[in-house]
Amino acid sequence: MWRRGERLYALVVFGVVALEALALGVLVLSFTGRLLGLVGSGAVFQSLLQGLALTALALLVLSAYVLLYHAYTAWREVGEHKASTAWLDRFTEALFAGEPPPPPPWPAPALQALLSLREMLKGEFADTLTEWLRQGLPRWARVLKSRFASKAARLEALDALAQARLPEALPLVLPYLEHPDPVLRLAAARAGARLAQGEGAALLAEALRKAGLPRGALLEVLLLLEDRALPVVERFLVAGEEKERWAALEAIGRLRLHAFVPQVLDFLESPDPELKAAALRALYRLGYPPEGHEEAVLSALLAPEEFLRLHAVRLLPLLGGALARKGLWRALSDPSFYVRKAAAEGLRALDPELLEEAAAVHPDAYGRALAAQVLRGA
Repeated sequence: MWRRGERLYALVVFGVVALEALALGVLVLSFTGRLLGLVGSGAVFQSLLQGLALTALALLVLSAYVLLYHAYTAWREVGEHKASTAWLDRFTEALFAGEPPPPPPWPAPALQALLSLREMLKGEFADTLTEWLRQGLPRWARVLKSRFASKAARLEALDALAQARLPEALPLVLPYLEHPDPVLRLAAARAGARLAQGEGAALLAEALRKAGLPRGALLEVLLLLEDRALPVVERFLVAGEEKERWAALEAIGRLRLHAFVPQVLDFLESPDPELKAAALRALYRLGYPPEGHEEAVLSALLAPEEFLRLHAVRLLPLLGGALARKGLWRALSDPSFYVRKAAAEGLRALDPELLEEAAAVHPDAYGRALAAQVLRGA
């Protein structure tokens, strides 16, 4: 999808198919005329030869195009790499010497060199490179606003804006979150996560709610936002559907957003097992004991979903006390191997002596064996 020339390739293939269709049509008419006695055998033979010639010509054109295209692409990539390396040296020298950059306009390899530097450097150097990269914003804006730009060109422009991290470019990206092409929507979401700052994060949250992206893509966007994810997470929790809320709960745990602990605790009462499991995972990653919601955690130990029982068992050691020990002891009888293993590891962390007792006298043979195995591993 990133390779240029797809339109020309489509045109060549269309021409080849058209030639083949023409040859086949002539042959059908010739043989039909011969069967009806309207055409002589010489004319049919001539049509057959013409069809073979057209087929050979079509195959020759297609083969030549494919070979020349790959040769040209390789030659062009080598040239662009050399040009990009030369521009990279020029920009690096100017940056570290505190001098102005080479005067614009810059070709595409120069902008690619700047984007590479922007990805590598931080601090004052990054701020300087951001100012330089603003010279390329009109070019990327033209591509994204054009009705005739190819998909590859739009993807490259979105990726360039994401690397440049120019906050003022966010309005160029947001409309693509409503694009019918899911690949462009995903690229726009990733770019928006790099660009959104301040009020832009709220605009991005609203656009993401309408983008129809899968929950894994939404989680990726939240993780890319990093410390700017708070307003988007809050909006997802308040006004989002199941997939937005799931992504928000996952992001809270992975980004260690402790400010959302009260909202996470509320999801322990959710009837949706996916959301409840996501809340359990978030609390586990935050290291926060679900005090006041012990009943919800214990009820998850009896859930029919294996993944829900597993996450409840992993969270129990944070509660501590007799309640957690009793729950872990009972979980050693769970039919799932993974739940039993998590229970044994929880006992090892919470009460090693109780784990030794479980390895010796637990009524469930599988739980007893797994407790002994975890004990040996300790």
